[in-house]
Amino acid sequence: MGVLGAGWVRVSTGSQDETSQVKILTEEAAQRGITIVRWFRLHGYSAQGAQEPALREAIAEIARGDYSVLMVTESSRLDRRDDLDAQAEILLGIRSAGGDVVSIAEPQFGRTDFAGRVVTLVAQHANSEKSKTVRRTTYRGISMIVANGGHHGPLPAFWETRGDRYAKQAYCVDPDAVRDIYRRVAGRESLSSVARAYDLYPASVKNLVRFPANHTGVVECRYTYEGATEVWGHRVAPVVESPLWWRANNVLATNMTDGRGNKGGRPVARPANWLSGVLGCPSCGAKLHVHGGQTPAGNPRAPKLRCGGHAKQRQACGVFTGCDAGPVIDVIDAMLSGDVTPVLAFARVAGNAHERDEMRAELARIQSRLSVTENDDDLDKLVAKRKDLKAAIDGFVVVPDVYDYAETGQTVGAMWAAGDTDVKRGMVRAIKESWGLALSEHGGHWGITMGTGFTGAGGADVVDLGNGLCFRRESTHATR
Repeated sequence: MGVLGAGWVRVSTGSQDETSQVKILTEEAAQRGITIVRWFRLHGYSAQGAQEPALREAIAEIARGDYSVLMVTESSRLDRRDDLDAQAEILLGIRSAGGDVVSIAEPQFGRTDFAGRVVTLVAQHANSEKSKTVRRTTYRGISMIVANGGHHGPLPAFWETRGDRYAKQAYCVDPDAVRDIYRRVAGRESLSSVARAYDLYPASVKNLVRFPANHTGVVECRYTYEGATEVWGHRVAPVVESPLWWRANNVLATNMTDGRGNKGGRPVARPANWLSGVLGCPSCGAKLHVHGGQTPAGNPRAPKLRCGGHAKQRQACGVFTGCDAGPVIDVIDAMLSGDVTPVLAFARVAGNAHERDEMRAELARIQSRLSVTENDDDLDKLVAKRKDLKAAIDGFVVVPDVYDYAETGQTVGAMWAAGDTDVKRGMVRAIKESWGLALSEHGGHWGITMGTGFTGAGGADVVDLGNGLCFRRESTHATR
C-alpha cells in the first residue's frame, strides 16, 4: 500500500470552499505514492487555536500507527497562531509521534534536517505576521463601517444589503412576505408549513421571526478585535408592528420544550394508510399496520391489518393472524366524514396580561431606536413616549387571562375530508386516546369497539386534535 497519510483541509469562514484543497492534496498524494486514509475537514475554523483539538487528534492517530504523514496545501492551513512556541510544540508533537508534515507549497516545511527547521521557523513567523496584518487591515475596514453606521454581519431570509462597501444599508426585500410569515406563526401554523410556502427551511423561518430589527428598526452589529467587542446600531425600516412581533415570538417560546428536540435515529418510512400504527393487536397489544401492495400480476391486494410486533424484535405475536382492513377503514371513514360536530379552538376569552407584554415589546423597540436617532425633535418624541409607556406599564393592573373553547367554523367531517394521511391519523389517534378505540371480534367478524371503557383511554368528552384544536361529544360505547 505504500505510505499512509491524512489530508488536512481548513477554511476559516463558512462561505469559503475547500474543494480546491482536496483536489490538490489528492493529486499530490498520488504522485508521491501516499495513500490518504483520513481526511480532516475543518470548515469555518480559524487557525488561531480553534483547530488545535483536531491537531491533537491527528498526533494521537500518528502515534497509534494509523498513518505517518499529515498533508497540507500550505503551512498556514495547519497553524497560524501568534504564539510561536505553541506552533513549534505541535510540530514537535507530530515528529515525536513518528510522523511528518508535507506542505505542498513549502517542500522543506516540517523536515527534521537543519534546513527544514529553518524553513519551518521562518514559515511559522510569516504565518503569525500575516495573521496580524489581516486582522489590522480588516479592523480598519470595520472602523469605517462603524463610522458610517453601516451594516456588518448575517441577515435572515428576505433581508439583504445594498450600497457602498463600507456603508452597506440593510433592507427588507419583501415586507409583505415577512408580515405574512409573522401572521402565520402567530396563528400557530407549523414552521414546516410556513417554510414550504416560501421555499425555506423551518430554522430559517424561526431566525426571521426572532430577528429584532423587524419591529425595532435597529440591527445590533458587533465585531471583536483584540479581545474587545464593539457594538453599534444600524438603522433600518421596521416591517411589523410590535404586538404582531410579540405574538409570533410568544408562539415560538411556547413551543420550546424538550419534546421538540431532534432525538436522532434513522429516518422512519411514512405509513401508506392513516390507520397504520393506531390500533392495538387484540392478542399482544402491539401496533397493527395496514399491509397492501400488489400481486405479482400487478393487481391490488386487499388491505390486511397485521400485528407489527413490539420494539426491537419487530416480530408478530403469531396469535392474531390478521384480518381485512377494508371494513374497519370504511367504518371509521363513514363515522368521521359525515360528522357535523364543530371544531373548537382553545382561545383567550378574557384577561389583559397580553396587553402588558405587547407594551413591553413596544418599549424595547423605542429603546433600540434611541441609540440611532440623531434628530433632536425625534429624540424628544421617543423619550416622551418611552416615559409615558413606562408609566403605563408600572401602573398596569393585570387581569388574569381566561381561556375557553370557541368554534372555528369548521366541522369534523370537513377537516376529515380535507386532511391528508397525517391529519387523519392524528384525528383517529386523538379519538382513541380520549374515548378508546380497539379492534374486536363479534360473531366471527372483526370490527371496532369505541367507548371509554378501554385501558389507556382518557374518558374525556373533549378530543384534543393538537395545535389548539379539539371537538366535544358525549362519551359513548359503541361496537361497529
